[in-house]
Amino acid sequence: MGLPSRYTPSLRIALLGIALAACFRAAPQSADGPAAFRDTLADGSPGPEMVRVPPGRFLMGDLRGDGDFDERPSHPVKIERAFAIGRYEVTFAEYDRYGAAAGAPVPDDGGFGRGDRPVVNVTWQDAMAYAIWLSDQTGQRYRLPSEAEWEYAARAGAATRFWWGDDPGSARANCAGCGSEWDSESTAPVGRLGANRFGLFDVAGNVWEWTADCYNNSYVGVPDDGCPHIYRSCGQLVVRGGSWILPPREMRAANRFRWIPVSRSDEVGFRLARDLP
Repeated sequence: MGLPSRYTPSLRIALLGIALAACFRAAPQSADGPAAFRDTLADGSPGPEMVRVPPGRFLMGDLRGDGDFDERPSHPVKIERAFAIGRYEVTFAEYDRYGAAAGAPVPDDGGFGRGDRPVVNVTWQDAMAYAIWLSDQTGQRYRLPSEAEWEYAARAGAATRFWWGDDPGSARANCAGCGSEWDSESTAPVGRLGANRFGLFDVAGNVWEWTADCYNNSYVGVPDDGCPHIYRSCGQLVVRGGSWILPPREMRAANRFRWIPVSRSDEVGFRLARDLP
């Protein structure tokens, strides 16, 4: 299923409603299941690899006192349900398959290459359209993660600046000055650097990742249950994770940035979440 090339305000509101819908589902009786899995598409081919993330509590935001104003106040969040999230950022190979099947335009790769490179130059609506198509293909509900889900999964239990500690170290991620072979030059193929304790790759650096949340310049009044922060006049969405061309500070687990939902950039891609039964 594709979406129109022209995104009207009413369609954007409808997409925001889709992003929020998971928060009104009843909590499952059991959160047990495989740690990693792939759903099967209609043609029998495997979908993206997903990782089960358990429910839990964490402190969200600036925990070291040196973050930006929009990372405050730090606050407790309770993730009430297990959910699944992509082990990797969505790749060009995965997105190109969708484009061919759904007749959707495919983005330029910025000269970085396609295949197992993270897809870039995708709008928020493009990411939502891919999630809707994948849901139709598999019979499961794929979506963008909420900002809280994203940080919970990226931290994987860590309270430090990065999932591995407070020091950016060397060759832990792809960013400007991170010590990888791709620093400041291009995106890295997914999965080439280390995974966090949940088994997720590239949650620090490589590309910014779209979330389901509208941007707010503080955490005052935001949900504390893992649901996305959404409002009708939403003009900017939150992206997380930093990028290949920015310094280590920008890839901290708490760092946030805002992006216009119709804009494209060779720094911005996404990974998907999936509801669990």
